[in-house]
Amino acid sequence: MARKIDTQNESLDVYVYMAKTFADTPWLHYGMWEFGDRVSVPNMRKAQERYVEFLLSFFPPAPKSVLDVGGGTGEMASLLTSKGYEVDMITPSGVQAEEADTKLPMERVHHCTFEAFETDRKFDVVLFSESFQYIPLDQSLPKSKSLLAPGGTIVIADCFRGENYNGELAPGSGHKITEFFETIGALGLNVARDEDVTDKVAPTMEIDQQFYRGFVSPLVTQIDGLLKRTRPIVHWFAGMGYKLFTSRDSRDRMQMRLKAEYRSPDNFRKANTYRFFALKAD
Repeated sequence: MARKIDTQNESLDVYVYMAKTFADTPWLHYGMWEFGDRVSVPNMRKAQERYVEFLLSFFPPAPKSVLDVGGGTGEMASLLTSKGYEVDMITPSGVQAEEADTKLPMERVHHCTFEAFETDRKFDVVLFSESFQYIPLDQSLPKSKSLLAPGGTIVIADCFRGENYNGELAPGSGHKITEFFETIGALGLNVARDEDVTDKVAPTMEIDQQFYRGFVSPLVTQIDGLLKRTRPIVHWFAGMGYKLFTSRDSRDRMQMRLKAEYRSPDNFRKANTYRFFALKAD
């Protein structure tokens, strides 16, 4: 049986190239937009840098040790290092780990999942910047707590499904916010700071719509039609390969994303709450 593609990592790897090419940005996360901002690809980097600046306000002053979980291409780890922090980062993506190796000492880049990561060290900060949602709550929070140095902080910036979300098709993703609060309570973790920035990050969905409606969808339609007319055998094999190596769920999600109609800022706000947390152990 053919191995299905790990679309989670592959889609993030593709986004690395898209962000560099179309938005001239090294960042992989949402942007934070202010009232009056023109939401457009050229302005995406500025909105993302505003996000980074806000995230840094959750950190204790350097020098401190940081574990950046799901650190992508190492951009945040590199920035923190330049500010005097001692940073290790984790990424499950080989593509992203290779790029991170160009920004950090290789021994600081751990190519593995957070669940598989092993160390005897303790950290002043365990950071999840849009990586928290990919790890089960019963693994991410207990392990993070065990990795904290005395007085340490778990910093989380991520999307959560809101209290009224019932599984309907909607933009965004993440753990249910109610389940998150239940889990931290059971573990004896205290919320030292909680900032809801849903309204500031929601306009990022307009970029998503612009990209898929204005570029990806027309391009896919054009290539599909061209192959069907001029290379019908290649078109058939391409279609079979797509079905063979991707799951039905992944294909359905891609079809909906190409239409982009449901991926609006308003629908994002209805289904999600985007939060910045600082958690402390008892």
